[in-house]
Amino acid sequence: MFSGPKSRRRCASLALAAGLSLKVAAAQQTAPAPDETIAVPITVRASNSAAQIASDEFLTGFITVAVRFEGPEFASCVATAVTLRPDLAAKIVVSALNISWINGRPPQQTLSYSAISQIVKAAVRAAPKNASLIVKAAIKSEPRMRDCIIAAAIAAAPDQEALIRAAVGEMTPISMLAWWNAGRFNPADNLPLSDVNSPEQPPAGP
Repeated sequence: MFSGPKSRRRCASLALAAGLSLKVAAAQQTAPAPDETIAVPITVRASNSAAQIASDEFLTGFITVAVRFEGPEFASCVATAVTLRPDLAAKIVVSALNISWINGRPPQQTLSYSAISQIVKAAVRAAPKNASLIVKAAIKSEPRMRDCIIAAAIAAAPDQEALIRAAVGEMTPISMLAWWNAGRFNPADNLPLSDVNSPEQPPAGP
């Protein structure tokens, strides 16, 4: 009954979610102070099952757990997920930023400096070699907080500063603005194709 591929993936995802919850809880119980939860990287031995779970399954498991937490607990969840799957660090950070948007009370026009800094620092400390990828993904997600993201990443991994700045240098302001406008503020995205008139597609006659 539960031997099919989909059932195995579902069980693996649920096991991952449960494992993340336990690891975050353990990190909170052993931490002497909330600030140190973020400052000290969480050491987690990635199991074979976690390494074999498909990327989308892992991210789903992360989101399922992360939405339950806020503050230091949320940062611990981000760090745990990145430690388990450093290859997904960039996507985990973007997911974390999106969760922060959803959980914001009241809804905000932009995420706070502290919220973004907390996420970026947690991820970079968990996978410092992926700092450049994390920064680029975070900037694409929150381009207006570019300086905050860079500062947080460098503070978390000072030895990666040169690589971080080089990666950011590849992201020109024009390309970032184009991404922002196309991805978030293009009203045409919400219009049906049949309503669009152009020389190649004149309006239909009566």
